[in-house]
Amino acid sequence: MIGTLLALLVFFTLFGVFLTQYLPVWMIQNESAFTAQSDFAFASLKSAIDSQYQFGAPPTVGVPFPLSSGSVPLLAQPTEATLEYLPSGCARGFAVTAAQGTPGQPVNPAACIFANVSLSHGPGGSGPFSQRIATGVLEEVLPNRYYTPETFYLEDDAVVQSQPGGYQVMAVNSPLNITRTATGNTTVTTSLLQLYGNASALVGQGTQPIYSHFRYSQSIASNGVFVPANRSYLPFVFSFEIGTQYPCAWATFLQQTISSSGIGSRNATIAYTPSSFAPTPANCANPAGATTIVRLTVSNVDYVQYYYAGVQLSTGIGGT
Repeated sequence: MIGTLLALLVFFTLFGVFLTQYLPVWMIQNESAFTAQSDFAFASLKSAIDSQYQFGAPPTVGVPFPLSSGSVPLLAQPTEATLEYLPSGCARGFAVTAAQGTPGQPVNPAACIFANVSLSHGPGGSGPFSQRIATGVLEEVLPNRYYTPETFYLEDDAVVQSQPGGYQVMAVNSPLNITRTATGNTTVTTSLLQLYGNASALVGQGTQPIYSHFRYSQSIASNGVFVPANRSYLPFVFSFEIGTQYPCAWATFLQQTISSSGIGSRNATIAYTPSSFAPTPANCANPAGATTIVRLTVSNVDYVQYYYAGVQLSTGIGGT
């Protein structure tokens, strides 16, 4: 009997060590791999969409998105993610009473999730030119229990990765690029990407395919106003604006874009709405759900080209 009790004591001691030491390490590895797979899925979808609107093909692309991590058999359940798609929307919802505003209308239309490009001189040397779209968002929330919880967010052809505490990074950059040649000419390239489709939310295990259906694309370019007397074009002003719930990721990306372009702070500025916003982790997440508008303005631009494109997202096998 004593030998049996000692054997059981040794077994439960080893089992306790397994539960407290080895099982968390196993699940950390599972959830780390789950996070990396989700990151790769978002990057793959963005890459496929870029090919669709730049080359017009393939017309439909499917990318599998993981919905759960691995598990430890009999001891730990897999971590399940939430995959949501919102084709458009206002972060603070819609007014429902007269005191809040007109019923059925956004509380503040300027604070919706959107993107906007403005040119002081549009294509062909025309007057002020602007395009504004509701970007639509694809979001996956990974409530990891052992690894750091993560959220991935696709908007306006960029993938944002967010962690608790307001830490946000641009996991896959937006195709916004500013270059300055040796002769002093400044060129800006970017895109406006609009997502269409039915709103959906998925929770489960395994994988779920997300399909991107190419709908349209248009390349828009401007080199300002031609002056016959000088046989040259006048520089103009380019502005990019985005309303987002992840302003710190966009602010950091835009600051890095300016720094690497070599145009200098005199020719490029970043402004925020509300104006009191400061891109620090403490201010990144708005508990009220309101969006922050981040605006980049570049002066003395010689040439701008951007794509205005739209794709429809759908879920499920054979989604259309």
